[in-house]
This record gives sequence, structure tokens and C-alpha cells, in this order.
Amino acid sequence: MRATAAIEVDRPSEDVWAYVANVENMDEWVVGSSDTRRVGDEVGVGARYEGQYSYGGRTSPMVYEVTDYDPERRYGVRSVEGPFPFEGELTLAETPTGTRVTNTIDAGSDGRTTTVLFTLFGPLMRRMMARRLRAELETLRDRLEADPVPA
Repeated sequence: MRATAAIEVDRPSEDVWAYVANVENMDEWVVGSSDTRRVGDEVGVGARYEGQYSYGGRTSPMVYEVTDYDPERRYGVRSVEGPFPFEGELTLAETPTGTRVTNTIDAGSDGRTTTVLFTLFGPLMRRMMARRLRAELETLRDRLEADPVPA
């Protein structure tokens, strides 16, 4: 199930990139994410992060791997371990007044029930996912537009 949301942030792309490329900042703007930290010293494609993710009333360990790393343009991750498979991509585009940030997630099923829900209520679930992504981007925007820019 794929969903996308976008927002404009009143900051240059280098500020936005510095914040979102530090995956340890995810806990501040991604709903359900906590205790996220880098595993090892690697940065860029192949780097791994682990943390906790809460959804559906339970918290599970999650391991993420960076799949795309194009500074100030694109950042991709996928789940390696966790309660459900997903791939995500955050893209940045300069605008006359800041940076357009687009977040796309492609979430897989965590079991039969979710598969049935995706099949029966796909459009509704996609809208719900897009709303959640939009809320996360609003939090990201608010965080980045605060003065000073968070590290």
C-alpha cells in the first residue's frame, strides 16, 4: 500500500537535509518511532539504524537500512527487521521560498488481516496513511522552522 504527502518548509534544502539525514532525529517527527540509533559507523547507502516502532497498540524492534542517499535531494530507507515490511523515500526540491519535502511510503502487510483490509479498504487506508504522513511532515516543518534549526 503506497501513500504520499508533501509540504513546503521555509528552510533551504541543506538545513532540511542535515536534519532528516540524521535518522536519529526520526523520533522527533515520525509517529511511533523511538530510541532510533545508528548501528556502526557507516553513512549513506547500506547504513543501518535500529529502534522501536509502536503501532496497533504494540511496540516492536525495527531495523532500517538506507537504500538511497543523494544529499539534499533524496533519502530512502527500508525495513530489514520489524513488525511489517516497508520502503520509504523522502525527496527534497528547492522552491523560491524554501524546500518542498515529499514523503512516500510503501507499506506491506503484517498478516492476513492487514492483507484483507488493504484489499477491501485500500483507498480509505491509503488516505489514512497519507494523512499520517502529512501530519508527520507538519511536525517536521514546525521543528525545522523553529529558531534555531535543530541539530
